[in-house]
Amino acid sequence: MIEHTLAPVSSRESTHLLGGLILTRERLLGLLDELDEQDIHHHVHDFPTIAAYALHLAQIELWWNKMVLQGEGLTDDERARFFFQEKQVITAPKHLEKSWFLSRLGEVRMLTREYYLDLSDMEFRRANLTVHGLNKEERYSPEWILYHLNHHESYHLGQMYMLLKWINGQREKWDHFNSPYLSI
Repeated sequence: MIEHTLAPVSSRESTHLLGGLILTRERLLGLLDELDEQDIHHHVHDFPTIAAYALHLAQIELWWNKMVLQGEGLTDDERARFFFQEKQVITAPKHLEKSWFLSRLGEVRMLTREYYLDLSDMEFRRANLTVHGLNKEERYSPEWILYHLNHHESYHLGQMYMLLKWINGQREKWDHFNSPYLSI
């Protein structure tokens, strides 16, 4: 019999839900591990590249960590290092290697883990984190943010897997068709 669980059950709800986010990240890292440097930046139609989705996931997780969970704001260094733009677009510079994306994803995940590992269940459920929108103020619980990060990463991970199928279809190795014997 196969059992599926999020993670070893913890006495705290925050670390239990964090286990689900960790599983989603492991799937993302597994996908990125399959790719070479060309594939991570390969364009399919008008979709963002897999590299762009990876950077977007790191940017969003950093934003929630720094702006909402910690309430510190983003430094100029973080904005530059994560290529933040005023208008949210899903894009990534082509010169960046896969290891760079893995580093940014790891960096923000450590911030997430550090925050949630120190949280009590009562703090986890309390909607006391404020985000100032265009015309209103909204409050979030750390529980909602963790769920949102998991949903967001899962959603884009599905898009990345779809792109991988298209990339593999476009880059199939058809060396036998390039044989000189076919031109006879």
